Amino acid sequence: MKTINIVLLSIAGIIVLLALSFGFGMWDIFMIKTVGKEKQNAKREVYETSQSYVEGKRQEAVKQYSEWINAETPEDKEAIENIVRLSFSNFDETLLQEPQLQNWIKQCKY
Repeated sequence: MKTINIVLLSIAGIIVLLALSFGFGMWDIFMIKTVGKEKQNAKREVYETSQSYVEGKRQEAVKQYSEWINAETPEDKEAIENIVRLSFSNFDETLLQEPQLQNWIKQCKY
């Protein structure tokens, strides 16, 4: 009788551990789908206003603007404008300090 109780308690313990493991796994999935999304969005918003991100976009804008100025044909200018339109579609151009770049990006985007 004592051996049967030990075996049954061991099996019950294993089942409880498996149930807890499954429950915590589901909780983790729930947290990732809800709180995790908001946390990731907050990190993205902070990154998009960071100095390194804005400076990288400024350098890209200067490079594209220089290429646009030196483009020989209207087709070349249109191609560069399309690249700028795609690259800066989610970027707030008001974060750039140079009004000339701001206006050019607005012109390309809109």
